[in-house]
Amino acid sequence: MNNPNEGLVLSIKRGIYEVESANGITKCRAATGIRKKEGRILAGDRVVFSENGIDGGFITNIRKRRNSLVRPPVANIDLLAIAVAVKDPEPFLYNTDLLSVIAEKNEIETVLLITKCDLGDPEAIENEYRNTGIKTVRTSFATGEGIESAREALKGKVSVLCGASGVGKSSLLNAMYHHLNAETGELSGRIARGRNTTRVTELFPLSGGTYLADTPGFTAIDTELYCEIDHKELYTLFPEFSDLAGKCRYSDCTHTKEKECAVARAAEEGFISRSRYSSYKKLFNELKSINRYK
Repeated sequence: MNNPNEGLVLSIKRGIYEVESANGITKCRAATGIRKKEGRILAGDRVVFSENGIDGGFITNIRKRRNSLVRPPVANIDLLAIAVAVKDPEPFLYNTDLLSVIAEKNEIETVLLITKCDLGDPEAIENEYRNTGIKTVRTSFATGEGIESAREALKGKVSVLCGASGVGKSSLLNAMYHHLNAETGELSGRIARGRNTTRVTELFPLSGGTYLADTPGFTAIDTELYCEIDHKELYTLFPEFSDLAGKCRYSDCTHTKEKECAVARAAEEGFISRSRYSSYKKLFNELKSINRYK
């Protein structure tokens, strides 16, 4: 950040915005007019602020966002890191596919952190995502496998870490960033548990331009996250479908039940994941129901 009066919003607490800039962290307020004009200021927003030299600063402008999510309320996300365990608990890949669709819609990179690889073979999960463009990283906080690769995947990015309860997000974070508990007040434990009583999201600076979002309640997935996706565009959010969709017999093929559908045929023949295709059809029908009443 070359401009000392431009910075990154790390947190919002009771109307006070903690903004990181070249001069450190400044506690700022924002005018009602700014909030009405620009909307709610989120963690991850790039803002322009003036320092008053007494009790902090004053936000005067919000830079245009690249993306934002409703839950968690965070802006300008570079990476969605989805943790899924080999076992204990058994992977429920529909949720993983749903999250990857949300990321694709918002032009957010996705990485799949496969945890507990010391308990089983992750190859089955890897095979489901082999042709999707989604990177997979094998990890084990018990043996140390993949910890450096996982840390490298997050390096220099604003990342949101999510995943079902019990997959080991806390242990994975502790293995990746040994200093995390000491510096962030047990951030890793808070991320792992979730805090469903609040919607406050914070960004925690780690090192080398790396930021990790503390996203309370993000283990709960609901239609609020994806109802703005039109069911007719859904196939475009499954990257492995892109080269196939134009080969269907019917130009308006929904890729769910039509005859001579190239996507369905590819799933039957094993060229694309049958599990991913099942997720697509389930999500298509859910979105169609939601979109119908808009």
